[in-house]
Amino acid sequence: MTAALPYVYQPRHFGHLAGVYLPADVYARYCRLKGRQVLFVCGTDENAATTILQARRQSISPRELSDAHHPLQEEVFKRLGISFDIFSRTSRPIHHQTVWEFYSKLDEKGLIGSDQVRQPFCEKCGEYLPDRFITGRCPQCGAEDQHGESCEACAEWLDASELVDPRCTLCGSKPIYRTVQHFFFRLSELRPRVEEYVRTQGRGWRRRTYNKTISWLEREGLKDKDITRDYDWGPRAPFLGPGQVIYNWAENLLGYISAVKDWGSSVATREWQDWWLDPQTKIVCFLGKDNLFFHTILFPALLLGHGGYALPSQIVVNEFVNLSGEKMSTSRGHVIWLHHLLDVVDPEAIRYYAAAIAPENRDSNFSWEDLVNRVNTDLADNVGNLVNRVLVLAEKVLKGNIAPDDLELDSDQLNLIGLALGVSTQVEKDLESFQTRKALAHVVNLAREANRYLNEAQPWRDSRRAPAIIWSLLRLLGVLAVVLSPFLPTSAERIWGQLGQERSIQELGWDQALKSLPGRPSREPRILFSKIPLHQAY
Repeated sequence: MTAALPYVYQPRHFGHLAGVYLPADVYARYCRLKGRQVLFVCGTDENAATTILQARRQSISPRELSDAHHPLQEEVFKRLGISFDIFSRTSRPIHHQTVWEFYSKLDEKGLIGSDQVRQPFCEKCGEYLPDRFITGRCPQCGAEDQHGESCEACAEWLDASELVDPRCTLCGSKPIYRTVQHFFFRLSELRPRVEEYVRTQGRGWRRRTYNKTISWLEREGLKDKDITRDYDWGPRAPFLGPGQVIYNWAENLLGYISAVKDWGSSVATREWQDWWLDPQTKIVCFLGKDNLFFHTILFPALLLGHGGYALPSQIVVNEFVNLSGEKMSTSRGHVIWLHHLLDVVDPEAIRYYAAAIAPENRDSNFSWEDLVNRVNTDLADNVGNLVNRVLVLAEKVLKGNIAPDDLELDSDQLNLIGLALGVSTQVEKDLESFQTRKALAHVVNLAREANRYLNEAQPWRDSRRAPAIIWSLLRLLGVLAVVLSPFLPTSAERIWGQLGQERSIQELGWDQALKSLPGRPSREPRILFSKIPLHQAY
C-alpha cells in the first residue's frame, strides 16, 4: 500500500488527512485484521523544485530544510495513528540509487531520448524556470497562478513552456526562452500497453478516475515526457549532464519502491523483490485527484517500460476537502493545519471526522461547527454513552455474573446480535471497495440502534429479562469494537478491554474477535469520548 508522498516543507492539512492518509490507514488496519501481509509505505518528497524555492526564502540549503521538516511530518502522522510500516525520504541514498538503476534500465531499452527544447529562463535571476519556479495561466481552463507541473483547478498535466503570461516565481520578471538539451521518457512508445492496462485494470477504479484517465488518453494521447530539470538538487541518471536532475514526478513515484527497499534494509523479513516483483502482490495506491494522471498514466508507464514490476491493482483517487467552499491550499494558506488541530482536538476525534466526511466521490467541506456536532453527537452521546450505559447496567444488575449458556434469548435479542454481525459483513464489503465513509456510517448507526433497543427494553424495569438483554448488548459491544477498530483503533481497544477481553483485537484478528464472547466487564467504565465545548474555537 502506498500513500502519496507529501512535500517535505509543507505541513499536512486536514484535506490531506481526509482525502489520502486516513482512508489509506483504515484500509491498512482492516487488511492486517483480516490476516493479510501488509506493507504500508510513504515518505517525504524532498526533491521538488518547491523545496529549493522554500529553502532559498529561508536562506538555508534544501538539505537543511528537509532535515528540519521530515521529523515534523513524521510526528504529526504518529500522533494521528497513521500506521506506516516506514516513513522514508527521497533524499536518502537508497532512493537516489533506485532512480539511477531504474533509469539506466529504461535507457538500455531505448525508452530515453534527447532533444533540443525551449525552456523559460529568468535573466534577472540567471536561471531556468522549471515547475514551481514559474507561474502563469493554465492553457486548458484559464485558472490564474498555476505552475509548470499540473493545474490545481482542472488537474491537467502541464509543462512550464505551456503557461500563458508566465512570470518568474522568485522575482516576478517575464522570462525569455533558451534552447537546451533535455532528455525524454518515450511515453508515446508505451501508449498501447498503457491503454490496455487502463482499460482492463482501470475498470475496478472509481468511475470518475477511470473516465478522466480514458478521456485524457483519447484526447491527448501519450506524448514523450521531458524528464530533465536544470538544477542540482535531486536524483541524477547516467545520461544527464552537469547541473541536471530527474524531474520530480518522474522520480518521486519511484519513492514507493525505494521506501520498500529502505524498510527491507532494517527488517529481517521478506526481501523488497517479494513485494514489488511478485505478480501476485496486490498494490493499492491512495492519492488526491490533483495527482491523478501521474499515478494512472505515468507510474504504470514507468513500470511497464522497465518491466518485471507488479502494476497497481487499485488506484484510489479521492476528491478535495474544501474550506468555506474553496479548495484547501497550502500555497495560499487556506487550510486547517493538522498540527494546530491536534492542539485542541483529540486525535481519535480528528480521525473520526476525517473518515465521516471523506471526499470519496465528490468534494466535501470542513466546518468547525460540523466537527464539534459530529464528535459530540456521534461519538460522545451515541457510541460513548452506549458503552457506559451497558457496562454500568452489567455491574449493577448482573454483578459481573454472566453465564450465556444459562440465558434464553428472545427474538429481539437474537435479532440485535444478528444486526451487529450483519453490520460487520457490510463494513467488510464497504472497506473492500474503499468506501470508508459509508462503512463508518454503518458502525455509528449500529450504536444508535443499540441505544434505541436499550431504551425500549428497559432492563432496569424487568429483572427476569435483564440478564439476556444486557448480555446481548455486551455481545453487540464486542462486535462494535471490532468494526470500529480500523477507524478509531485506540478507542476500540478501550471498549474491548472494558468488556473483559484478555487478548487485543489486533492479536485475535477480525474473524476471531467477532466470534469472541464478553468476559468480565469493567466495574468502573471510563469515559471514551470527551465533548468539545461549543464555544471552543479552532
